[in-house]
Amino acid sequence: APRPVAARAAGGGGSADADAVAEPAGHRSIPRLEIDLDQAPEDRYRPLFAPGLAFNATLWRFYETCFAHDPPLRDALYALSRVRGDEPEEMMAEIAGVAALSGLDVEFVKATQMLYELQTLMVPWENFTYPDAHLGSLVPGGEAVATAPLARIPWRGPGCTGIVAKCADGTVWHARNLDFSPRDIVAGLIYEGVFTRGGKELFRSQVVAGYLQVITASVMGDDGYVLERNTRYPDHAGGNGEMLRNLLGGRPLNGWVLRKILESEKTFDGAIQAITDAQYVSTEYAIVSGVGKGHVLARDPDHVAHVQTLGETLGEERGDYIIMTNFDWFYGDVREYFDPTAGGGFGKLSRRQRAQQLLNAVPQGQLTADVLFEIINAELVVAKDTIFQLLADVEKGVWNASQPAAATARL
Repeated sequence: APRPVAARAAGGGGSADADAVAEPAGHRSIPRLEIDLDQAPEDRYRPLFAPGLAFNATLWRFYETCFAHDPPLRDALYALSRVRGDEPEEMMAEIAGVAALSGLDVEFVKATQMLYELQTLMVPWENFTYPDAHLGSLVPGGEAVATAPLARIPWRGPGCTGIVAKCADGTVWHARNLDFSPRDIVAGLIYEGVFTRGGKELFRSQVVAGYLQVITASVMGDDGYVLERNTRYPDHAGGNGEMLRNLLGGRPLNGWVLRKILESEKTFDGAIQAITDAQYVSTEYAIVSGVGKGHVLARDPDHVAHVQTLGETLGEERGDYIIMTNFDWFYGDVREYFDPTAGGGFGKLSRRQRAQQLLNAVPQGQLTADVLFEIINAELVVAKDTIFQLLADVEKGVWNASQPAAATARL
C-alpha cells in the first residue's frame, strides 16, 4: 500500500520525526524554493529562473501548446484581463517581474492569474454559459469581444479532494489531492514556496510557477492552520454572470485575497473569520484544518453559503472527518454524479462517495495518516490529472508534499 512521503517539519508546531516514513514508490518530492517578501516584488520570483531549473521552459511550453496557436482564445482572455484592469499594485509588480524574467508577455502573465475564477465556468459536460455573449454585454462600455473561445481554456475541472480528520494519534490530519489539466504540463510547474519576511517563514504553499497566488498553504505554529482551495460551481441561475461581473469589475482575485490572509493571520480562528468576511470573485471552497479543528466553508462571492465542522455529523459524514471535492453534495448537487475525472460517476461512485465509503469502513477513532494517504490514492478517488498531494498536521508541524509519478512521467 502507498505510504506518505517522509515527514518534514515546517517551522514551529513540534517535530515530525516520529511520523517519518520512506518516500513511497510511485511518488516524487516537490522542489522547494524560498520566496523572500522583503525583496522588491519584481525580484521575488527570481529563484524560479535559476540555472538548472526547468520552470521557464515549461511556462513557455504551456503558452506555446495552449495559446500561441489559438488567437481567438488568446484574444478573448486578454480582453477579459484588459476590461478587468490592473491588479493590486504589489501583484502588478510581481507580474512584471515574472514577465521580465521569463520573457513572456506581461499581458499573458496577468491574464493567467484569473485561472481559478474562470475554471468555475468549465463544468465539462455543460456548454459555456454565454456562447453568444460579448464582454460589452456584461460590462457597460466594455470591449465587444466574444467570450465563446473561453470554452477552450486548457485548465479544466472539476478536480480536487480534501479530507480533514481527527486521527487515532489524537491530532488532526489534512489530506489533499490537487487535480489540474493539462496534467503533463502543469505538473512540471509545481513547487513548494516558502514565503519569508525578516528571514522567518510566514507560510508555505504549493505553487504553480507563474501563478502568484495560493492554492494549498499552511501557517505553522501552536494555533496555525492548513488552507486548501477547491473549485466550487455556482449553485443558482445567474451565478456565472455574477462571477464575470465581479471579475470584470476588478474585485481582487480569490487567491490573492487568501495570500494576504496567510501573510497576516497567524491563528486558525483569525483565518476562518477573515475568509468568512472576504469578498470573492467566484464561488469556491475553503477547506481549513488546525489544531483539533476543521471547517469547510462553501463560499459564494459575497457570503458563506454552508459550513461543515469537524466533530459534527452531516448525512453519512461522521464526526471524525469532513470531506469535500467540488460539489455541494450536502444539497444533493447532481453534477457530482457526472464527474468523469477519476473514472467514476455515470453510474459508478463519485470521488467523494468512494472516499467516504473507504473512510466509513474504518472504525471511528482509528483513522491514521497512512489510511488517509491510501484513500486519496484509491481508485475512483485519485483523478486522471492529480498533480499534487499533501498530508499535513499543524500540531505536529508536518507538511508532506509529493506528486504521483504518473503526473510527471512525461516531463
